[in-house]
Amino acid sequence: MKRFLPLFMLLVFVFVAACSNNEANDTSTNANNSGSTEEASETDVKSDLLDFQMNLIQTINESDSPIYAFEAAKVAEEKPSDEELATMKSDAEAAAKKVAEDVRAVEIPAELDTYKSDIEAALEDLAKSYETRAANLSDEPEATYEESDAQFASFEEKMATVYEDAGLTAPSFSADLVD
Repeated sequence: MKRFLPLFMLLVFVFVAACSNNEANDTSTNANNSGSTEEASETDVKSDLLDFQMNLIQTINESDSPIYAFEAAKVAEEKPSDEELATMKSDAEAAAKKVAEDVRAVEIPAELDTYKSDIEAALEDLAKSYETRAANLSDEPEATYEESDAQFASFEEKMATVYEDAGLTAPSFSADLVD
């Protein structure tokens, strides 16, 4: 019986906390309905922004695998033949161009109209980053893509501003986009 006493006490505590929370919510809802509407609106914007982020990441990840496959093949211990590498490079170039097109086609939800111009500018930097990558793909194993990386960094900075203005922590898109 003593073993069940702490569990029973925990359940009673949770029940009491849930009941008191409902009473507090009812009281605050009746007292100040306009404040909760504003908070709900902020929550909706945050939710829409996070949904937009997930949609954008999914859109990019659907097409960018050949880029990472090409980059990985260049530094692999057992490198593919020159013909295979050339095919992979061609596939990576086509994938980067497709990602740029897909990014430009992403629709910004109406709920994010407040940030629409900032998001559009950021998306344009992201699309340019992929176009620049496509134009400058290198067969060198340790190739750097400074211009493309700078455009991507500009995209992340612009999106960080949007997230911070909305009261969210800025995400790291680069971490989410690596396959």
